[in-house]
Amino acid sequence: MANKSRRSFITSVLACVAFIAAAIFSWDLPVKDVLYYLALLLVALFVIIAAAVGFGAVLSWLRRRK
Repeated sequence: MANKSRRSFITSVLACVAFIAAAIFSWDLPVKDVLYYLALLLVALFVIIAAAVGFGAVLSWLRRRK
């Protein structure tokens, strides 16, 4: 049996997918636009993560330098 945080994550992901599916079908949102926005979101997320890793590396280097 999955622990509580894992069940919450799975439930959140399923709710998100259901909302996107409802938007596609009820608002006649083109799937092409949904995929474009998803790709754009993933690129932005990658940029944020890369910036955080870079900032962490700089902080680590500054701490070791002293």
